[in-house]
Amino acid sequence: MIRNTLKMFALAATAILVVGCQSTTDAPQVSQDGLQLKVNKRSTVAYKKEGVNFAEYNKIQIMPSQVAFKKKWKRDYNRSQSSLSTRIKDEDVLSIKAGVAKLFDEVFKEEFAKNNENVLVDTVSSGTLLIKPAIINLEVNAPDIKSSANVRTYVNEAGQATLFLELYDGISGEILARIIDTEIVGDNSYSTWANRVTNTADAKRTIRKWAKALRTKYEQAQGR
Repeated sequence: MIRNTLKMFALAATAILVVGCQSTTDAPQVSQDGLQLKVNKRSTVAYKKEGVNFAEYNKIQIMPSQVAFKKKWKRDYNRSQSSLSTRIKDEDVLSIKAGVAKLFDEVFKEEFAKNNENVLVDTVSSGTLLIKPAIINLEVNAPDIKSSANVRTYVNEAGQATLFLELYDGISGEILARIIDTEIVGDNSYSTWANRVTNTADAKRTIRKWAKALRTKYEQAQGR
């Protein structure tokens, strides 16, 4: 378990560098684990194993998502706060991570369940596509935390997040594909008051965008 987690975040660190590159030629044509580059855009990179046929997978298991903030986000955010009461604490970081993970899991399962032909399972068997999602490099511009100060924060964007999603064969454990996509969360043309409700709504829209895109690709592979 520890080895797999470390491997995932090592690949995620590489992914951040790849997605952040200005030139599309910087993404390797073959990943470290032998996947072939299929999409290479400014904010999106996708790899797929050669020869895999997703039509063979008639069941889906969605694993609990993992969430990781951008390195030093807490430190940088607190430096911008003049009051101790508005600074982020460790428990705030953990709470936000848990909330984002819960929202992610709910939205992904809800989106795939929209089509009754999509079979969601809790245990793997032959023909099960295993989805392992993570949000990495998370930034929240105006986290709504408990504070004695009555402060309203207005922002153009709720933040930024990168989807790091891998698809596996449920039985063999062989990796089939990897998708990395960076999105601005809550991108508005004007400043709005950021609070728990607006942050959640903005995050939900971004997560649903990811889930819908994946569901559409899966259903196309199924010939629906």
